[in-house]
This record gives sequence, C-alpha cells and structure tokens, in this order.
Amino acid sequence: MTAPALPPEERRLIDALRSAVERPPFQANDAFETDAELLDVGWPSLLAATVDTLHADSELATAPSPYARGWLVATAALSDLAAVGARPVGLLLSCSFPPGAVTDEAAREIGRGADAAARRQGARIVGGDTNLARDESMTGCALGLVERDAAMTRMGASAGDILCATGRVGAGNAAGVRALLGGDREDPWLPTARCEAGLVLNTHVRACIDTSDGLLSATLMLAELNGLGFELLDVPELYDQPGLELAARLGLPSWLLGAGEWGEYELLYAVAPDDEERCGEALARVGLAPVQVGRLTAEASCTILAGGGVGPAVDAHEIAARMRTLERGAGLEAELSALVEQLT
Repeated sequence: MTAPALPPEERRLIDALRSAVERPPFQANDAFETDAELLDVGWPSLLAATVDTLHADSELATAPSPYARGWLVATAALSDLAAVGARPVGLLLSCSFPPGAVTDEAAREIGRGADAAARRQGARIVGGDTNLARDESMTGCALGLVERDAAMTRMGASAGDILCATGRVGAGNAAGVRALLGGDREDPWLPTARCEAGLVLNTHVRACIDTSDGLLSATLMLAELNGLGFELLDVPELYDQPGLELAARLGLPSWLLGAGEWGEYELLYAVAPDDEERCGEALARVGLAPVQVGRLTAEASCTILAGGGVGPAVDAHEIAARMRTLERGAGLEAELSALVEQLT
C-alpha cells in the first residue's frame, strides 16, 4: 500500500524507507492502517506502539510554555493509542535542545507537563533520551495494550457511513494562528488525548483515526484508504467556540478551522447510521459530546459543504495541497485571505 493523503515528498520518502524494511510476521496491521502499530508478542492482548515527533517551528508553535510543550508531546503519542482503542501503559520522551537555550527550570516544566498528560490517561513516563542539537524537537513513544478483538483501525468504512468526532474541532489551528499573530489566550491550550473514548468506541465504529493533523487531513486519509469520497459539513456546532471567534475577527470562513494541520487530538470515526446513537450514548458515559462532521460517499469526490451546504462546495484535495504551501509567518493572515478568495 502506498502512502495516502500525504505531501508528495513525504510520501516518496516513506515509500523508500518501507522498501528497505521487511514487515515482521508478528505485526497485526499493515502500513497506514492504524494510528499505532499493533504487535502480537504472544500476550493475551496486542501491544500497541507509536512514536511522534514535534518540532519547535511547527507543531510546538501551539504550545507557548515549557509545560505546554511537554503536555503536547505526550498527548500526541497517547492520541495514537486512543485511535486504536488501546489502554496506555508507558511513555518514553526524547528531547533535543539547542545548547544554552533551555534552563533547568524549563526542562523541569517540560517534564511536569509530559508527566501530567500521561497520568491523565493512566500512563507513566518510563524513560527517554535527551540531546543537544541545533533545533528543538520532542518525541514521544507511547506503549499500550488492546484486546485482540477490540482494536480499531482506519479500515472497514463504507459509503453512507456517518463521520463523527469525539468533540469540537479547530482548537489546534486556532491556537497555531493565534500564536503566529502574537496573541495568546490567558489559559494555554492543553488538548486531551481521547483514550477513554477509544475504549468505549471500539465495539461500535467501523474505522477510526485521530485528528492530530487536523480534521481535513484525517478525513482525506480515512477516505482514501477505504476507496471512498466524503462530504464534510461546515456548521457552527462543529467548531471550537474561541476558534470561531478568531475566524470571525480575521474575516475568514469557519471551514479553515478544520483545514490546517495543527490538530486538536479528537477521534474521527466512521459509524453506520444505525449505530450513531449508540456511539453517542457510549461517549456521553465518559463525559464527551460527539459532533457529526459529514458522511462518506461512494463517489471519489471530497468536498466541504461551505455554510452547511448554502455556500459553494470547496474541493478538499485542493485545500489540503494549498494549505501545505502557506508560510507560517507574519503574512499568514493575508495568505489565508487570498487562498479563500481563490478557492471560493
């Protein structure tokens, strides 16, 4: 299987790496089929393992403090476990810091943030690695356990399935834009991995993926892996309220909140229409209010129904490709406005 829904260069490099590696016989999933790798090591449960790296000038832009950076790197890895329905156990943390750039107190705050995020999901930090390097980056490697017949994958969705998220989306993109424009919220954005949701969804859903790279990227991946298209809704109930307020203040359409790749770590799942209510009831028992984001279609087209279908249909593939070319700098607001004008 080739790498779906990825930038061409990233796709090419992944394919090259995979061509040199023999798939182990104890791996239960194929490439790209799951957010975390599922390994059959002879235990009653499958071992779920994942690794995720965040960089100072991209993903970590949404984290304004050392504590928030530690929290975010742990959450990113734990979110992959949530998407396969695994119960988190341990987290390894690897940090690369520019020489002289991080104080001892800042390092402690990073550790506190990562530890708090891990404990929130019932896991613990068990070790890691620290290096001095030119650029700051942080990597989380999370380990968990999932029952053999309960693991969720990205495969198995069908045309007509309803697409839902475990919560409102857009908070990550709003946090990223806010940071680049120099305006931080008084309370730092600390997203939560939806591990409890993964544990209750696994008997109801057909396919699942997290939104760590944003709603649009996740939906494109899910649709392409299953040979389907989709229609995404664009209604206020879908989005994070502070994000909606930011979009309105900047004069930008709300659908941009789901189009960028600063994700919010919700779970996006495909569910048969008859099972949507049961999924909602299961999530309500763990304190979550899911939102319907669209539906999967037999046609290959992938569109966003702007304004809930009142506005123009926007091509999702074109949006994703164009969003990746934007410069994340001081001119971002003007670039986004120009992009919207061209697409609509």
